[in-house]
Amino acid sequence: MDNNIEIEYLTPNHYKKYELELLTIFNENFFKNGGMLYSDDFLINSDIIVIAKMNQSVVAYMAITFNIEKELDREHEIYIEEPEIKDSLVIKHLVVKKEYRCLNIATELIENLKEYSKQNKIKNLYLWTTPDNKVALKFYEKIGFYKMGDYRPANGSFQGLNNFYSIMMVYKVK
Repeated sequence: MDNNIEIEYLTPNHYKKYELELLTIFNENFFKNGGMLYSDDFLINSDIIVIAKMNQSVVAYMAITFNIEKELDREHEIYIEEPEIKDSLVIKHLVVKKEYRCLNIATELIENLKEYSKQNKIKNLYLWTTPDNKVALKFYEKIGFYKMGDYRPANGSFQGLNNFYSIMMVYKVK
């Protein structure tokens, strides 16, 4: 397998070209890797989708939004530190096709995003994952993210996450 990874940033006007590939990756890989319960509306509600291609095929993607406040759930989340809204972004999804895992594709995507963030004066990268997703937690901590909040639905009142407990993580761009 050729390990040349090509990374491309797509704006909403350019998602359509890759829509079928992105939805296939989402449907085949997202929930099977301990992902939180988001829907495929990431194609509508993301400001940028970063794709990783190998041999002209999309093998991974990150869905990103700059609308931090919309992603926060102040009623149910407990923050160790107050999230910074200005000059920040949220990684809504980071999904790699199963057969392409362990090839450093996720690392390449995040490192590229860190560089993009420096160039665009982004100060914070936020994301959520579940405590059951040990692989993701270990990965994010290894690349410099740390826990800054918890999500606990109150008596199951927030049905959108089907009672998932999640961890909010942040990377401070240097």
